Amino acid sequence: MRYIYVTLVHLILFTGCQTTNFSKIPYKKENSKYVNNLAILYSNEIPEMYVNVRTDNQFLTSLATGPVIIAQILMQAAFYEARKEDSRMLNDLIFDLNIGDILCKKLNTKFQLCSFFHVIPQETIERNKIVWKLLEKKEKDLKDYQSVGAELGADALLEVKILSYGVKDPGIFSDPYVILKAEVKMVTTSEGAVLWRDIIYVKKSIGMGTIAFIDAVLTDAQILREELEKVADVASEECIERLGFDTSYTYLLNKDFIENTEHKMDIAGKLHEINSLRYENLITNIDYDEKRLDLIERTKKRKIVQHKGVLISAENHEDEQFIKREEEEEEEEKEPKLPSLPRRD
Repeated sequence: MRYIYVTLVHLILFTGCQTTNFSKIPYKKENSKYVNNLAILYSNEIPEMYVNVRTDNQFLTSLATGPVIIAQILMQAAFYEARKEDSRMLNDLIFDLNIGDILCKKLNTKFQLCSFFHVIPQETIERNKIVWKLLEKKEKDLKDYQSVGAELGADALLEVKILSYGVKDPGIFSDPYVILKAEVKMVTTSEGAVLWRDIIYVKKSIGMGTIAFIDAVLTDAQILREELEKVADVASEECIERLGFDTSYTYLLNKDFIENTEHKMDIAGKLHEINSLRYENLITNIDYDEKRLDLIERTKKRKIVQHKGVLISAENHEDEQFIKREEEEEEEEKEPKLPSLPRRD
């Protein structure tokens, strides 16, 4: 009986409500005047991946057990222990994956692609020991923000705190999905003023049944990593949209789009290259802005080629021309407008 009592306490704590004093602060466009160099930081505290993929079995077993209270208690205790074992197993498969780092890097790329902010390269932040020591503090004061700003040359910080992430199976009539919930806060480094604070919560369908997914993950852990990266990508796009920026061009980062262009180019890598040059004062901010916009325009106009019987195309205006090989740049040919590329989930 003592075991049952302890298990019930765990269940109550696990499924109970949590109180928080979090208050959302919407982003105002006029606040952009305070943001020139933005640094994106994540909290050192990353929770363990949440796993619940036994909803189907639990539902069927509950029906079979009937209204017998003791049996229901024992069943709940058994499923609680089973969920812990599932969580341990899947967390072991991705022990070296840092979802906060992945989200911040995707945010960095999206800001460069969709906004007018100048962002600090993530590699620079990771190398700075003083910044890392300050990230360990749960509550930062004005001096902390001023220190980070001075170290990185940033006038604003975007702090990302991962609240939860993982895999859920909603039940018999739905496929499992991955979730990510994060708290985001943008503050000025000079005064510590909060410009924006919000909760980002996204979920993305995996596209296969629970049993098939678990079997696939146990065979190749990279499948689980890729699903978590995908949901982080969706969360980064949601974050950019909440700030009022247009994310229409994020299809340029899609692997399928890159693979189906005649001249393949990693635009994310190119953006980070010129951003590093800007941050290291090897080119000016004006040069960076010009090169960034030129890179985006060139990528938008890349010629789409037939690949495995599928033609994938990007949105182009009628007066735009496809980019040519360097030796053919002098010969420009007009191409008709292509149909729009569907947005990602």
